[in-house]
Amino acid sequence: MSMSKRWILMLGALAATPAMAQDNAPQRLITVVGVGIDRTQPDVAMLDFTLRGEGDNADAAASALVARQKALTSGLMALLGSTTDITTSNVNVTEVRDRACNDGRPPFGAASTLSRGACAVIGYIAFIQGQVRTRTVDKIATAAGLAGRLGASDARVTNFALADPEAAQRRAAVEAMKDARQRAETVATGAGVKLGEVATIRDQVAGGTQELYVTAQRAVTITPSAPPPPPPIPIDVKLRPIETRAQITVSYEIAR
Repeated sequence: MSMSKRWILMLGALAATPAMAQDNAPQRLITVVGVGIDRTQPDVAMLDFTLRGEGDNADAAASALVARQKALTSGLMALLGSTTDITTSNVNVTEVRDRACNDGRPPFGAASTLSRGACAVIGYIAFIQGQVRTRTVDKIATAAGLAGRLGASDARVTNFALADPEAAQRRAAVEAMKDARQRAETVATGAGVKLGEVATIRDQVAGGTQELYVTAQRAVTITPSAPPPPPPIPIDVKLRPIETRAQITVSYEIAR
């Protein structure tokens, strides 16, 4: 190869080196974490309850449970309205024996004990668990007291929620993006550079719940000949807003 051709190749290689270095240069970024919080009053409330019916036999216990369940459902629906859904589960019918049967009983329980003498079956108890889900959140504590009057052995307001949590999450994400932009602009100003376009976004979702418990006592069963029951005792609750959080990691290019 002639000397002139060698110089041409060397000059070409030198000319290509700065452009290649510029293309392979690491991307200059400002990465921040933006946090957004949406606070919305809950518009859904949940109430858990347990009902029981007693009788000399299983049918009598089940009948007593059904009657109490109908009264409870009717009373709660009248108080809370059509935006209410009542579901039930975990039905249990169990035998009842005298307490003396516990003395000297084998460790296997009542199933391994003969039903005679002190361990004879003297009755049955039927249990059912249920949950109320309603949009009438301002009356949910009052509903707990009414459930106790109508025979619930335990009535608890267990949770508050949002009917549309996705909408709250979107609002929180928007606030997180605004927060990220402000943080990035602060960093860029302090570093003496100009903020460029968004390079990457990573979304991290987080949420929260709150609980309120109200315990209601059982009331005496009202016979058909008794006068009409008084209105439910109002129990006021002041609800905290539900906080929906969004955390977004954003990388901005540094403008050249």
